[in-house]
Amino acid sequence: MRKLHIINLEKMGGVERLFLQYIRHESAQNDAIFCISNQVGPEIAQYLTDKKITFVNRIFNALALKFPSFLRKYALQFKTWRARPDAIIVWDLVPVFAHAPSRGKVIYYDHGCSWRYPHNQKTLAFFAMLSGCISAAHASKRVMELRFQLPCPVNVVINRILPPPDINSGEKAPRTPLRLGVAARLVGLKGISVALLAVKTLRERNVDVELEIAGKGPDEENFKALAVKLGIADCVTFLGFQSNLSSFFNRIHIYLSTPVTEPFGLSCMEALFYGVPVVFPLIDGQPEVVRDGYCGLGIIPTVSPETHFGLSGVNVNFPYHVYSPTQDTLVPPMLMSHEACADAIQTIAGDDYQTFRNNAFEHVRRNFDYRNFVGDFNNAIIGIVND
Repeated sequence: MRKLHIINLEKMGGVERLFLQYIRHESAQNDAIFCISNQVGPEIAQYLTDKKITFVNRIFNALALKFPSFLRKYALQFKTWRARPDAIIVWDLVPVFAHAPSRGKVIYYDHGCSWRYPHNQKTLAFFAMLSGCISAAHASKRVMELRFQLPCPVNVVINRILPPPDINSGEKAPRTPLRLGVAARLVGLKGISVALLAVKTLRERNVDVELEIAGKGPDEENFKALAVKLGIADCVTFLGFQSNLSSFFNRIHIYLSTPVTEPFGLSCMEALFYGVPVVFPLIDGQPEVVRDGYCGLGIIPTVSPETHFGLSGVNVNFPYHVYSPTQDTLVPPMLMSHEACADAIQTIAGDDYQTFRNNAFEHVRRNFDYRNFVGDFNNAIIGIVND
């Protein structure tokens, strides 16, 4: 089967990480890669040195000179036709074709962008030409169905990653200080301010606690200022961007996932690989990663963005609805209560901590074997093409 992948490769993110793992697999050795961006980010390019990449917007592939914007849909149309694909897999974006491709069935892979697509003619026209969709989570499937009433079948292929390196699988009982961790882009919607407020609450409860925050982003200074304002700067460490999080996950006792929206949660999965229990919101695809009460504790968000701004001065800035797994519907975005977050942390850190840790190892072993992802993904493509 001739497969063609259309993807934006300018910056590394969750979908790009998954794509790189897939394209290195033997089943994808002869696949064609169409890059929508005009360049490949250096952190991505290092994994594609032996792959031919076609820049669909460039007039000449080796030069950065692009077609005028009104001609790009025709360039994409022609280059796709010339590639003679059986399957055209579009990775988490909405490209503009001049019309439905005459060669190959178009398959959209959603890794979470469907939450944010505008409900306009461009989006609806793209979805109308699809032969099928593949979703990274059941939540992704339901968001697309609820928002866009898709005219094609949606296959759920649960997101999975290759096991990370240097996992310490030995016993790791919580001790003083209790080490908490967050790994995320430092923006308001990731709810890092919830973690800071939870640390403040734990300190008020006389819990000796430290918080490590890995990542960078435009709101970093705001979070640092909030830590100072709350009087917890002495126990909060901003690590900056970390290319390897092994020591981070091996060091912390509990991972905090505090976003207002999270289509799946790869960082939560990575934490579980290291046997680190997770506190997380019961929204979107989070419960599909972490089993509530088994390897972590889920919390139904109850705090409005306006109330949270009053508590923290941090603007969440997410103007879309999120998916409620408990109600199977779209709801306004909310955040976890920092008191409830502190309660969950203390529960996990109690007498059953080692059980939560052992369950985390077992959960990823049973449910997130990457070899199953490649087979499931390819089977979904074959099923759509042959339908």
